[in-house]
Amino acid sequence: MSDPEQSVIALDDEEEDEDIPDVATCQRLVEQFAEITGTDEACAQFYLQDRKWDLERSVNAFFEASSGGIRVLNDGAEPEVVVTFDSKLVSALEEQGELTLEPPKDFRLITWNIDGLDDKSLKKRTKAVAKIIQMEKADIVLLQEVVPFTLSYLRDLLPQFAFVVGNTSDYFTATLLRRTTVHFDAHTIIPYPNTRMGRNLLSVQAHIGDVKLHILNTHLESTAEFAKERSEQLRKGLDKVTSSSPDVTALLGGDLNLRDKEIGPQGLPKGVLDLWEACGRREECKYTWDTQRNTNKEIVEKSSENRTSTSSSSSTSPSTSTTTTSSICGKRKHSK
Repeated sequence: MSDPEQSVIALDDEEEDEDIPDVATCQRLVEQFAEITGTDEACAQFYLQDRKWDLERSVNAFFEASSGGIRVLNDGAEPEVVVTFDSKLVSALEEQGELTLEPPKDFRLITWNIDGLDDKSLKKRTKAVAKIIQMEKADIVLLQEVVPFTLSYLRDLLPQFAFVVGNTSDYFTATLLRRTTVHFDAHTIIPYPNTRMGRNLLSVQAHIGDVKLHILNTHLESTAEFAKERSEQLRKGLDKVTSSSPDVTALLGGDLNLRDKEIGPQGLPKGVLDLWEACGRREECKYTWDTQRNTNKEIVEKSSENRTSTSSSSSTSPSTSTTTTSSICGKRKHSK
């Protein structure tokens, strides 16, 4: 009988590749892949083995193949045909109505801190989040304060979306892309070296038809005490916006926790728009967290106004919270 240790990874001398890590590292990568993608270890090995155990390439390939239907992946050792279709996705697509191969002329985006850190009525509130996302017919959703339970529950409730996450433990951001309109290309998790709260910048490349998108989802450092760190994190995000290719539309959104003075006297970089201002300065969308409307938290201080980004609201909400989306910054696409 063969040694179990040797049967895990069997290689001929000619096939041995120094890029293949040891067994313990392979197992750790398999577990990380399965946790990030919500799949199992068999699926993880399928993607990782053909991409020299590169976790980021493997996760990107998985999400590219997860848009439903038949996909040919060419980033591995050999082209792979991947079919992704399940009953939940079929049901969700049937509810959506008539499908078309034509890309939409516009798209809907929601950004929302769903407060997964508060255990009170968490399952009920998360179900309401999913219901509102469906009612608003969003194409792109930027979520903050997602926790492992809410991630798993939302994946189950929203099979019509591909989920890209900024972490898998504690609390984190998640970017949702509607499978039938927004096509995932790649993603990167950019760390904030100065964070005290485990925050980062989730960068997703995608496209809708011929329109290339760079979608940046973040949760900046909280409270007045960390204003310096928050301003530095904002600059990092804005640098990513301004450095995007001229043929790419870049969006920076999330829970920015900003005060006006933290933008600095120079304001936003040239070519970057505050979408709340650009869309008409609607008074009811002026606050990122309006304590007059959001009654699920008791806050003594006055509501903070965020003038660096877009805020829009949804009229329907769970009883414990009103949907007031957080801020968004956008870079204008250059004309050719």
